[in-house]
Amino acid sequence: MSTVPERLRLGPAYSPAVRDLRLAVAGLIVGSTLLTGCSEKQEANDTLPSTSATKTTEVLPELGPADFPVPDEARKQDAAGAEAFLRYWIDLLNRQQAIPAGQPLRDLGPECRECLRIARVYDEAAAAGNRYVGGLLTVVNVATPMLDGDQTTVAFTAREDAVQLVDAAGTPLESLDAAPDLSSGIGLVWSKTDRGWLVTDMTLG
Repeated sequence: MSTVPERLRLGPAYSPAVRDLRLAVAGLIVGSTLLTGCSEKQEANDTLPSTSATKTTEVLPELGPADFPVPDEARKQDAAGAEAFLRYWIDLLNRQQAIPAGQPLRDLGPECRECLRIARVYDEAAAAGNRYVGGLLTVVNVATPMLDGDQTTVAFTAREDAVQLVDAAGTPLESLDAAPDLSSGIGLVWSKTDRGWLVTDMTLG
């Protein structure tokens, strides 16, 4: 009898086993003017102004893994920023599954129970010397994010490729077929401290 790897897919349409599866930069410009004479030497007029300008860019607090940070476009408190964060989050799930490692999911979803569960599953796979093959999540459609002050919800559909959990030798331990149409959603809250979105809840499928 085949089993399924505990990972991402959720939702009432699936058995508990399947639901447990799816889841400043600064620039300085200095100009100076020198005066020279044609027939005789003249001293430069030290009253002439020199021009200088300094351009600064706001430095945001670090958010996300150092080598896979949350992009600037996903750190805006508007509908476009929320959608950009959703797409980053799906990419992060794929990235961490391939490692596998769960800590970045905890960092960006400290109050999200499903995020913490997926993080635990990734860490347990790594501790056992197992890894996931396949299972790529892809965002298919995204509804307009529903903003409400510091919170937002985003409904979306996703596709997940077939996935296997294999051991260190590559022997399949568990598997799951592809899911082409996962009705999903994510809840976000704006963190004034982090200057970015954090995940409060999520469903896939």
